[in-house]
Amino acid sequence: MQSLIYKVFTRKYSLSLQADALELLSTVIAQNELSTVDATKWLELLADTWTKREAGPLVEAGPLKDLVAAVSAGTSSVSSRGADSASDVFTVISAFDVPPLWYDPSTKTFTHPFTKAEILSSAEAKASLFRQRYDLIKQRVLRNENFTPVMFSDHNRFRTLSTIDSLQGREGERFLLLGMLAQLEEGKLFLEDRAGSIELDVTNVGKRAHGLFTESSFVLVDGCVEDGVLRVDEIGLPPPESRDVTRNAFPNVNLFGGSPSLRTEVQLREIEVATDNGMVILSDVWLDQPSTMRALRVLFDGFSHSAPPIAFIFIGDFSSRPFVAGSGDTTQYRDNMTALGQLISEFPDISRSSHFVFVPGANDPWGSGALPKPRIAEYFTKRLESRLSHVTFTTNPCRIKYCAHEIVVFREDLLKRIRRNCVLEPEEGTDVAKHLVRTIIDQGHLCPLPQRIRPVYWAYDHAMRVYPVPDVLVLADRFDAYSVNYEKCHCVNPGEFSSGEFSFFMYYPVSRTSQYSKIPKS
Repeated sequence: MQSLIYKVFTRKYSLSLQADALELLSTVIAQNELSTVDATKWLELLADTWTKREAGPLVEAGPLKDLVAAVSAGTSSVSSRGADSASDVFTVISAFDVPPLWYDPSTKTFTHPFTKAEILSSAEAKASLFRQRYDLIKQRVLRNENFTPVMFSDHNRFRTLSTIDSLQGREGERFLLLGMLAQLEEGKLFLEDRAGSIELDVTNVGKRAHGLFTESSFVLVDGCVEDGVLRVDEIGLPPPESRDVTRNAFPNVNLFGGSPSLRTEVQLREIEVATDNGMVILSDVWLDQPSTMRALRVLFDGFSHSAPPIAFIFIGDFSSRPFVAGSGDTTQYRDNMTALGQLISEFPDISRSSHFVFVPGANDPWGSGALPKPRIAEYFTKRLESRLSHVTFTTNPCRIKYCAHEIVVFREDLLKRIRRNCVLEPEEGTDVAKHLVRTIIDQGHLCPLPQRIRPVYWAYDHAMRVYPVPDVLVLADRFDAYSVNYEKCHCVNPGEFSSGEFSFFMYYPVSRTSQYSKIPKS
């Protein structure tokens, strides 16, 4: 059995067992007379749970003994517990609670750069912000099959990345570079990496991949150096990396956040199948408009005649006009939230069973205008919260874990802002929504714009990452509703609920599909 233990823990999960830990596992298997098949399943459950707990690569007997007891108890009781009774089934993660892990290229591991991330952070965080984005994308690119030659293969089929400092004195040669687009001089476009910068000539770009190219976005550039300028022939976004490849590269790192579940993925999938009632996603729900409240009543009434949805994800703005502190808006805003709580409580099955998540928009209190935006203050929401069993007011952006699903929610008029700041126009006649989704996922960041255009708190830039690629990405935008699949990520924009046709999306976790719906106007 020791060879089986070694195969599961060391070869499959990259964990090292101490001698007493190995003896403990062998003893438990022998005492319970487990067959090879049952022992393999049990060992995989232990190793998977150890990895999710981020307990480290070295497995010691003490912690392992506690884990064996916890997993055994959890496995025996999972079938008797309802999905809603478990706190590890549906979890909302604030942007300020995302693990502050930065990639270190020297050790090829993730580290904690700050003892404590703060909104008013040090200058070091600002200086490291774009370097960290570059390092994270570069390690991903170098792992791509087009950049990683296999032994005994034709190495001419693979590309090699060059750095800008290596271009000096090599006029006329062709290079492939990874760097950040920047305008260091008025009217001139440059490419920057850790080694330096070089001016770009993009007038004769022959091939351009799909995507939106703005300042501060990272690109792959192919071209020749002439007179100290890189004449660009091709330009594209960094290749994306699938979720499975990322997890295999960093099996013991929790980049998404939240406490790991003691359940296996198989158990979580079973819960998904048993409670596949869908999630309702709405954006720009203006509670100060009577027509909105009437439409919400119709919505809740419709769902009250069937099994309640898993969750209602309400995304701001929650007012049709910007909130002005110190005015009558304060009382009105609180009363609007209270009225919504009263409305939901009229449907007891929904108010008791469904989860309610509220993500603020730009017009909601408070915040300084930088991202991430804090949750709506409790002063405005405590009356609503007192009426619902499962409610969370969270940040923008935020993350949601539902069973084995990882969901990222972001409220921003992103498409308009990025299009306005494009340094290269996308090809005409293409779907601009697909361009946007590809840009966000390929950049691995929710807002790949300069700080002067859309500021981000320096020490919380990691909370804006889209890495690994989530299962669902909600980009709530004042643009036409859409759903796009890219790199096994289902991306949706629910559109505007109040100023449009009272439209929303239903997302179904089991099938990983969404359905566009709208409420008829009375």
